[in-house]
Amino acid sequence: MKSRSSRRAPSGRGSSSNTQSLSSSAVPTPQLTSTAVLLISQDGQALAEIQVGATTFTLFPTMPLELRSKVWGHSFEEIEAICIEHKVYKSDIDDDSNKAFVLENQRALPVALFVNQESRRQALSKHTILYRSQIPAAVKYDGPRPICAKASDIFWIEFLTLMNSPDELYDWLSAVKTYNSGFVDKVTKLEVRGTFTQMFFTGVLNSNKDKCMKSGDADPFRNMKFASFLLFPALKEITFTGKNGDKDWVTPLGRNQLEQLKAWIVVFLEKLKAVFKLNGGAAPTVTFRPFKNFQKLIDE
Repeated sequence: MKSRSSRRAPSGRGSSSNTQSLSSSAVPTPQLTSTAVLLISQDGQALAEIQVGATTFTLFPTMPLELRSKVWGHSFEEIEAICIEHKVYKSDIDDDSNKAFVLENQRALPVALFVNQESRRQALSKHTILYRSQIPAAVKYDGPRPICAKASDIFWIEFLTLMNSPDELYDWLSAVKTYNSGFVDKVTKLEVRGTFTQMFFTGVLNSNKDKCMKSGDADPFRNMKFASFLLFPALKEITFTGKNGDKDWVTPLGRNQLEQLKAWIVVFLEKLKAVFKLNGGAAPTVTFRPFKNFQKLIDE
């Protein structure tokens, strides 16, 4: 049970100046006798407030900036799932990823962006906001919600995009890097979602890699599958999460194909590990796991 104690502020000239100073630093108030109320919670935390007439005024504006910043920080979601693909490059075939992208675009932006200048500064100090229509990519898409992300968020892409549109994804992420290099450079964990196994998979990847390296293009990585990983210089972890209902995780053939795919990616990243300069020149780790929805990942 919470205990409540109150005391009336002393009247007179000495208290008048104090009351006026407090009121002016918070919200302008009429010259009325104020009552200071002290609320004590069970854990001993004191909650102070000033009551004038029937209206309650908090002491929030008089708190130190560091403390106010912490309060604004509590209004941010701790971890969110952020798709860093361009929606034009996504496929509706993967229902799990498509549903996640739809839900992401229905999520509200941080409320602190809209309260006042101070709260907005705090929100922008933690979040990067990217308007898709302003990114200098060949294809424009003005989504219903801009990319609004923190470094601690879960960044994910579709496996289908890596396999079927590696050049478009590479161009898109390169354009994001040009538009806001700080965003790409902060990403340390990347998730790939989808169904991964195919027959003769390693042969397909080797053929694609050899063809790109011998093409003579100015940027041979543009059409190479998995080359988009090289655009994240701070990348530490890459996690491949299977699709819901995927059977390949429980069969000997499926597990063998997954191991072959993982081994190929590990070798690919190890040979090019110098690009991960913000990770100390070390290649990111690669992990494969069965399906988990984003809420389970966030709760881990």
